Formats: sequence, C-alpha cells, structure tokens
Amino acid sequence: MDYISIGLAFLSSYFYGVIANVPKRALLSSGFTGAISWATYLFVVQSIDNVFLANIVAAFLIGVVGLVFAKRKKVPSLMIYVGALIPLVPGGMAFETVTSFTKGNINAGVAGVFNTLVIAIGLVCGF
Repeated sequence: MDYISIGLAFLSSYFYGVIANVPKRALLSSGFTGAISWATYLFVVQSIDNVFLANIVAAFLIGVVGLVFAKRKKVPSLMIYVGALIPLVPGGMAFETVTSFTKGNINAGVAGVFNTLVIAIGLVCGF
C-alpha cells in the first residue's frame, strides 16, 4: 500500500475542507474519509485493475463513511463529502487530455476523454 499517497489524500481532503469553509469540527472527519476512500481505491485498482469499479467502490465508501461522520459531528453530510471527493477527481487526467489535443495528438486526446468520462461516471454511480 502506498502510505505516502494515502497521507497526501488525507491532507488534500482536509485542506480543501479548510478552503471550502467546512466547520473545524468536521475537518478531521473529511480528511479521514478522503484517506479511507483513496486507500480503498488503491486496493481495488491493485487487486482487480479496474479503475471504473475502483471509483464506484471508493465513492460508495465516501457516502457511507461520510454519513457516519456527519451524524457524529452533527454537520450536513455534504461537509464531509466535499473534501473527501478531491483525491478521486480525475483532474490530472483531464489536463493531460487537453494537452494531447493542443499538441495535435488526437488519438491520445480521444482516449483521455474516454478515460476521464469513465472515471467521472464511476464516481457518480458510486456516490
């Protein structure tokens, strides 16, 4: 397991919550939810090598764990979800897709659009 990336997932979820004005009592919960979902994503990808299914499982886990933390911290569940989704968003892949199109590499761009959409759809289905 890649502990550094899990720690970075925690930090990105936590600090995105800071930027999004999540109440202080819910920041750790948002960070832990993001780290747990990223660890699950990594585990599923390494186990069965399916990015779509990994995103579905990780997003579903965000929903379940986020609801538990939201009830405990007495905040709306959206306060937990907002930061926890950040590690799973395919922003880097979308950037590479646009870069491929601007460099004239149409085949790589089309493949990137497909992969980005598959990940986005997986997140929506799981969530």
